[in-house]
Amino acid sequence: MQNFSDRLVRIPELTARWRSGSLSDAAYAALYFFTWQIGMHGPRFASRKVRSDPRPDASSWLADFDRSAGKELERVLVDRIERYHFFGLIPNVSVALSAWLRGEWPLLLTERIPTPQEVLEMQAAGRRPVTVVAGYPRLLRPVLKKANGFAFFVHDLEHAFKFFYDRNIHEGQRKFFGLILEAVRQGLFRSYLGDPVFREKFDYLISDMNTHVIHSLRFLGAILIECSLRREGKAPHETLSSAAGDELAGLLRALSHCWKFPLAAERALLHLVDGRFGEVDAVLLEQAVSRAW
Repeated sequence: MQNFSDRLVRIPELTARWRSGSLSDAAYAALYFFTWQIGMHGPRFASRKVRSDPRPDASSWLADFDRSAGKELERVLVDRIERYHFFGLIPNVSVALSAWLRGEWPLLLTERIPTPQEVLEMQAAGRRPVTVVAGYPRLLRPVLKKANGFAFFVHDLEHAFKFFYDRNIHEGQRKFFGLILEAVRQGLFRSYLGDPVFREKFDYLISDMNTHVIHSLRFLGAILIECSLRREGKAPHETLSSAAGDELAGLLRALSHCWKFPLAAERALLHLVDGRFGEVDAVLLEQAVSRAW
């Protein structure tokens, strides 16, 4: 078997085939996945889910991929992905790749890292990006906080799973990101985004946090409180002044108006920052988000 470096040198060849149109986005992503997985782990790259299946063999699998094309290649890729476990990876990665190949999840392949604002816009439209860093040896070096191109690619697939797997949570996320996008467009967070700590956490919320809508709203409330405390020179455990509390409440009312929330949901939104948030508030906000636009 070829060594690790020899395998990865072939990735630009896959990129050329993709750019020529001979590989679909999903097939290119899956071949990128297998090239890395086999290159890093050799014979241990995969294991059977069912003992009656043949043991995974990297050479024969790669030969199968090379002699297949179009829909037949996608069928072969799905077959291998769904019937085997992959060393060092959680199953969510395989689920995302398979759903992409089957055309079930509208993932967006990109060769660059989208900005948080771009990811927000994609998610509001019901999509998630997957970045493929293919240039050699660039793909071996860190990508943001991830060790290499493959780690960043896997990270994107894990987020795709969190965004799409549960239909109800997916719809809540899509609506939530749409509401945040509208609030950003109206400049409602402008005075807070000048704070670099808030900006970093807000970027995390809109581009790297895929969870239930109530968790996202509570995170938003928490970082708004933290930002207001920093403005007053206070520690995170201290209490906001009345003036700061009123200012924050004004923002939440503006958000409620922007989002066309009913009065009961507006009160629930205010409870995110006054320490009185409870289960009833969570239900009211989830309902309000689900009915938005």
